[in-house]
Amino acid sequence: MKFSGIIIISACCLSLTSCFTGIESTPRITVKDVNREVPSVNKEADFAARLAPPGMAQWESGRRFLVTDPKLSLLFEKEPAIAPGDVLVFDSLDDEISITGDTVSVLSFHKENGNAAAETLRYKIGVPSSSLSASVTLPMSVDLDMTDNARRILAGNKFYIISPLRVDSELTPVGRGRRYVGVTIRDVAPGNADYPLRVDITDDLGNQSSVAMTVGNARSSTRNFDKLFELSDPRLRYPTITDTAWENIVNSRVAPGMTTVECHLALGAPRDVRKWHNGGSFFESWTCDNGAYLIFIDGLLAEIH
Repeated sequence: MKFSGIIIISACCLSLTSCFTGIESTPRITVKDVNREVPSVNKEADFAARLAPPGMAQWESGRRFLVTDPKLSLLFEKEPAIAPGDVLVFDSLDDEISITGDTVSVLSFHKENGNAAAETLRYKIGVPSSSLSASVTLPMSVDLDMTDNARRILAGNKFYIISPLRVDSELTPVGRGRRYVGVTIRDVAPGNADYPLRVDITDDLGNQSSVAMTVGNARSSTRNFDKLFELSDPRLRYPTITDTAWENIVNSRVAPGMTTVECHLALGAPRDVRKWHNGGSFFESWTCDNGAYLIFIDGLLAEIH
């Protein structure tokens, strides 16, 4: 009986030791670990993705492109005569073997209203079609199908503009407009190779203007929908800002007594920031992109130069 008792006690000890070891070897899950598993949600970026055109490999015959630069002709075999305003229609994407033995992509187009059989325009890219990046498009042109898609999605809808930059019908900068206010999109028109969309808007006061927009995920896509607009009213995120300060912010103005947060909203991030103490006060100076030099004392704007 004593021997049996020893065996039972030993087994229990082994069992407890095993359980104890198992608990100790399990990593602790912290709040940071949980947050790391939850991706951030950017509704505006998701919305912007709806405006992006498909990659070349997904183009269908008949896709149309507006020529914006006559130098586009240099990309085609035989350098056909192409002028800004011409419309090229996509016909097909094929793989061919080059004279060096490599597989290259060949995109075929024809001029709209032209004879497709007699005026085939061939544009070669030095990789097989399976390797074409989704961000690659026909250079020096605007994808008109992409423009039509953006118009269907945006025109007639209300959003909140967060950029003050405005352009004219030729996409030339014309100054600053109201920001963080509701706007209705009147129309979406073709832009240029750098900013393929011109978005025409009417703001909360009835002012009509336009903004230049990019699409897609290329490095040059720096003014996508999510950099220009928000889906909900940004004013609701700042309930403590007074109406007077907010009116300054929407007009890109600053005034003495505004906080650093309010000035950041009004003018954007400063180009240079310096901080120092003097006696019992905390000083901060900003050098802004518009040339303004601001001095804050204890978090409030005191001087504007």
